[in-house]
Amino acid sequence: MKRLTMKQIADQLNISRTTVSLVLKGKGDQYRISKDTQQRIISYVEQAGYRPNYFASALNSRTSGIIGAVFPDLFESFMGSIVRGIETVLYEHDYSLMISTSRFSHQREQAIIENILYRGADGLLLVPSMPYHHETPYNSEYIGSLVKQDVPMVLIDRKIKGVTVPCVVQKDYDRSYGAVTSCIQNGAGRICCVSFYLQATSIEERLRGYARAVRDHHLEPSYILLREQNPSSRDLQTKLADQLRSKEPPDAFFVTTSGIADKLSWLLRSEGFTIPIARFGSTAPWTHQELMDIPQPHTEMGKKAAQLLIERIEGRPVEEITYC
Repeated sequence: MKRLTMKQIADQLNISRTTVSLVLKGKGDQYRISKDTQQRIISYVEQAGYRPNYFASALNSRTSGIIGAVFPDLFESFMGSIVRGIETVLYEHDYSLMISTSRFSHQREQAIIENILYRGADGLLLVPSMPYHHETPYNSEYIGSLVKQDVPMVLIDRKIKGVTVPCVVQKDYDRSYGAVTSCIQNGAGRICCVSFYLQATSIEERLRGYARAVRDHHLEPSYILLREQNPSSRDLQTKLADQLRSKEPPDAFFVTTSGIADKLSWLLRSEGFTIPIARFGSTAPWTHQELMDIPQPHTEMGKKAAQLLIERIEGRPVEEITYC
């Protein structure tokens, strides 16, 4: 069965994609779209033979009972915690969750979102896949177009600059600043920050908190900034070796993500080093305890995001930024 996008329908009928979207979501009367225009759109979709059965059900009931969620990937444990929080709330409200991953591709992310909305999802939860700083900036135009179409949507973990979308984030700057300050108070004087060099606002806030903490204590910042999200990459090994061979090697590490911290811990142990690591994430009780955890409320973030999305679907106003 050939796919039919809202843009194709709009072009064929010479009307706006926003109008098509509103009608297919059952909001034609609410937005005072003429009965004639609504009937033209529905008739075209039916006669074209592109519409799946579930789409017909969504048109009749004005709701599909499905929420779409798009993540960059699921190999980081915090993504699973977010999903558990989302499911806890959605299942209480008789919604089903449709999950997909963009695999760190903005183009794939856009295609997935379009497909989810085409399938009649009532709303969207999104952890945007952000590029590295040396890459082309995130293109917010597509998300901006969805906002203009009044698609219910909530961002999780990171914001999209230039677009006003409800989002649920943690206090990354405060937690970062507090963790680095604690390391310094415990005697660390050369703290190296290890991070993906992403344009994600959550990462940027953690880097900002680290830089402010070391400078407030009259120390010099030091960085290992990674440019690959491939677990088998040797980027970290190479840059870590340079740090350990320097005249003043780190006496502590601050790491912005759990996955990098686990890999860093393994690399240090394999080379016979025992250096404390402060990291965002939680350490399992059976692993080495040189890791200092910065607890993250990911389950709570998932719950809150789902609650906000339901409120958006029901037409209630929500805050632009919610902190957990």
